[in-house]
Amino acid sequence: MNYEVTVISPGVHSLAIWDSSWNSYNNCYLLKRDHEVIMIDCGKMEHDEALLDALRGLGIGPLEVTQFIATHGHEDHVGASSLFENALKWIHTQDTHRLTEQQRPGFHEIASEDGELCGLSYTLLGHHTDGSIALFDPVTGCLFCGDHICFFGAETQTDGFLTFGSELRTNTRNFVRQWSNSPEDRSAYRFDRYISGLQSLSRHDAAFLATGHGPVLTRQIAEFLTSLVDSQHP
Repeated sequence: MNYEVTVISPGVHSLAIWDSSWNSYNNCYLLKRDHEVIMIDCGKMEHDEALLDALRGLGIGPLEVTQFIATHGHEDHVGASSLFENALKWIHTQDTHRLTEQQRPGFHEIASEDGELCGLSYTLLGHHTDGSIALFDPVTGCLFCGDHICFFGAETQTDGFLTFGSELRTNTRNFVRQWSNSPEDRSAYRFDRYISGLQSLSRHDAAFLATGHGPVLTRQIAEFLTSLVDSQHP
């Protein structure tokens, strides 16, 4: 199997497409809401058949997608966006330059640092890329954070793709702690901006943390995010 489809909450699915070149999952998300079918991220173009097959399994054709939102402009998040010919497509203005010339005319720009789009609230995080955003679904409590936090290369956990992820949480806290202890890395990789993004994420009453790569976390999300902020070197 080259993808995994997981029910996160009623009407919300993760479609994790396996990328053998990276030995990791590239995560896409489908939300069915009233008369809208919303895709958040879509993986690389070369994995379009796996994405289409995953969608077919949910009874969705690509032309039924009405909205596409990119958490940021990297190819593993926007590469297959051309599949959704009938969708309104959205990306933050700070990442528009990352689209190809062929992609750019089909996208609308998100111009503000926060607001609402398709019933989801969005916040500019601006760390992984300048235009990276997080999206929060107040209906289900799903927090889509793109690659601000991701579990790149992580395998499916023993309790499934939707997991509490104790080891993942511990590893992430250790990573942030090590990062914070290096003045060079703090400066080179905009550590303060990263922490600011974590603080923004932790303000949501999230039940699920849907990342850009790897498993989706469930339960105690705000506590986990706060623990990452607190794990930095004082």
